[in-house]
Amino acid sequence: MVKLLIFLNAFYLGLGSFFSFFIAPTLFRVLQKEMAGAVVERVFPVYFSIGLVILLISSVIGFQISRLVFLLSLVNALIHAIHIFYVLPTAHNLKGVDYALFMKWHGISMGMNVISLFLVLLVCILLMRR
Repeated sequence: MVKLLIFLNAFYLGLGSFFSFFIAPTLFRVLQKEMAGAVVERVFPVYFSIGLVILLISSVIGFQISRLVFLLSLVNALIHAIHIFYVLPTAHNLKGVDYALFMKWHGISMGMNVISLFLVLLVCILLMRR
């Protein structure tokens, strides 16, 4: 079970890092801002939903392995749920109405994503030390 959790969390860490630090910035460099935003806006719900599923699985299996893995995964799953069901819809609704406020929520979203990836990295490190 530990190997499965390492695989799932490492997969999500790689996916999230690649998307967040390479794909999204490249889209905004190559495409017009509106088009790049439209692409990223379609990908985000899928990306965070994959993360939520992986983190829920990690919480369930992690409960049997380590309390710290369980707690980190559960907190991270909560971050993802808030991201999917509150932050992304709020930012989406503000985009055409108040761009300055949208950018604030975009910053919150980016911060939550970085925190989430850091927590996944911690879980990977904890699992590899077992």
